[in-house]
Amino acid sequence: MSRYLTESFTEEELACRHCGRFQFHFGFLEALQLLRRDLAKPMTIRSGCRCAEYNASPAVGGHPKSLHVLDREQHPGMRGTLAVDVEAVDGTYRGDLFATAWALDWSVGWNAKKGFLHLDRRVDIALPKTTFDY
Repeated sequence: MSRYLTESFTEEELACRHCGRFQFHFGFLEALQLLRRDLAKPMTIRSGCRCAEYNASPAVGGHPKSLHVLDREQHPGMRGTLAVDVEAVDGTYRGDLFATAWALDWSVGWNAKKGFLHLDRRVDIALPKTTFDY
């Protein structure tokens, strides 16, 4: 049975796909729900929490300082995951998600070929808000 954490997300969709662990930085889930509410459209999470082992695996190939990592302090003050990847294949949806996230102080990474947007709350650990492609 799914354990609902907010109005629209379950622990299963946000937990690490490798180890099943689940740990977000303080306030992250509330910010994610606010984003979902303001977007007013469904959000499909492609990746949330990742253990360091899974992040480094060839299946993921995550950045060594990834904000997805839940079990290592990747940056000073980081206490759990600060990022999600959201399915965004449609260009209109992708633009709406980008604009809404940016207005709410999320950093946004994109690669239209990969079909998702990376969204993170780096501002919560005093890193500057940014956009990037990969």
